[in-house]
Amino acid sequence: MLTLSIALRVSPEPAGIELLERYRLALNYAINKILSLNLKTLKEVHRELYRELREWFGFPSRIALDCYRDAIANAKAWRNNPKKGKRPRVKKLSMLLH
Repeated sequence: MLTLSIALRVSPEPAGIELLERYRLALNYAINKILSLNLKTLKEVHRELYRELREWFGFPSRIALDCYRDAIANAKAWRNNPKKGKRPRVKKLSMLLH
């Protein structure tokens, strides 16, 4: 299977910027919850976060799934880092879509 990845720069439209800011806020929330509750599997994370991301942040289902998958990746990378510093925190506006 081949995978294609592209990076795009988009013009800053208010609706797009607002979605990216909500995504960043939700991603930081998800990372903190995953680490606080020591969630490790996709099933555990889905059970804890899916409804919250849909209801609190108003995400469509696809974006909610991508958000907690991105959070799992960030949390796993931090857990596996032998030189752990502060908990991971997303600062840039970006969105990972699968």
